[in-house]
Amino acid sequence: MATFLAINKLILFLSTPGEVRLEKVWFYNFLDNATLTHEILSTIVADLLLLCLFILPHSILKADAVKGFFHRRGLSSCERSIYCLVSSSTLMVLMKYWIAAPGLIIWRLDVAAQDRLWWLFVLIHAFAWIIIFGGSLIMDLIEIMGAKQVYHEAYNLAPPLLYKAIELRRLYSHVRHPSFICFTIILWTVNILTLDRFVLNTLLTLYMYLAWNPDAQDLQYHRSQLSRKKYELSLKIQG
Repeated sequence: MATFLAINKLILFLSTPGEVRLEKVWFYNFLDNATLTHEILSTIVADLLLLCLFILPHSILKADAVKGFFHRRGLSSCERSIYCLVSSSTLMVLMKYWIAAPGLIIWRLDVAAQDRLWWLFVLIHAFAWIIIFGGSLIMDLIEIMGAKQVYHEAYNLAPPLLYKAIELRRLYSHVRHPSFICFTIILWTVNILTLDRFVLNTLLTLYMYLAWNPDAQDLQYHRSQLSRKKYELSLKIQG
């Protein structure tokens, strides 16, 4: 439940069009105002601490040492659900206490005054979120959230990942959930880019790039599965 609540808030946080206000200041002008500069830098430092609050547990909890800690105490089935709970909680804290840089913008586009641009913006974000959700379903959303592991443990079944192909398990060890491209589109397709959002988008994009590391073998497996699905689909159409 916490994961779904966090995702819902994240969609609103990242995909709600910003309002253009006349008192906003362009990026290249803010250094002329010492008070504004100090206020903005203080805001950015606070936001960076919030980002660390999310990124550090999100990275530490998936380390082999932490997984070994859960395994030695017989809590392997709870490891993924705890990971999702902590990640969701820190993400909600980040969004609740995030401070917008007061008035400072890098670019802006008033989509509210142009219906076509507003709809284009909304459709791009909606399409990206649909791809992410669809990809999560394909990758087994219940397993990603950790609920399936607990269910299998309760009924003395093997861990759910063991029922998947070795190549797929290898891919999941490099990419645990989709989708780098769609998240990047969501982060950077904004009608107003303030300095705080620039920092957020840059660090999250860099974090995803470093954390998701599929290799050539993963790509080859993905291609083979795509070719297989196309072949099976063509047989169904012909039959």
